[in-house]
Amino acid sequence: MEEIVIPQITIDYFEEVYIEHITNSLRITREELERKLDSIEAISINKKAERFITTYLKNKTDKLTEDNWIAAKELYIQWKLFEGIELEEESKDKKETLIELLELFKNEVIELEEEEVSKQRKPAKLIVFSQRGIND
Repeated sequence: MEEIVIPQITIDYFEEVYIEHITNSLRITREELERKLDSIEAISINKKAERFITTYLKNKTDKLTEDNWIAAKELYIQWKLFEGIELEEESKDKKETLIELLELFKNEVIELEEEEVSKQRKPAKLIVFSQRGIND
């Protein structure tokens, strides 16, 4: 199976209204938000999103598509940005949506694994030896 490259979520993934809302609420510039999203450090918000998703899915991420990663990471980032500015309802909504999405991914991964296992199973052949004729 082809390995999926986990996408880096950048400012381009967000609508302008959302960007304005975050920059105004966090009192940061657009450039600061871009740097926060573009960071490739181990403590960056993108890396934290990857770790959260991977941990939640118990390392069963090999079946996730690029679109799955994008959706989950966008929600994680939105959750954490709203959490950081104490917009409790928006943060809670993003977290709940993220958890629902990850549960769907988890179920999808389980189904795909079960399909693979059932495809690999081969029907067993039963060989019966007759004892007739030995004692006759």
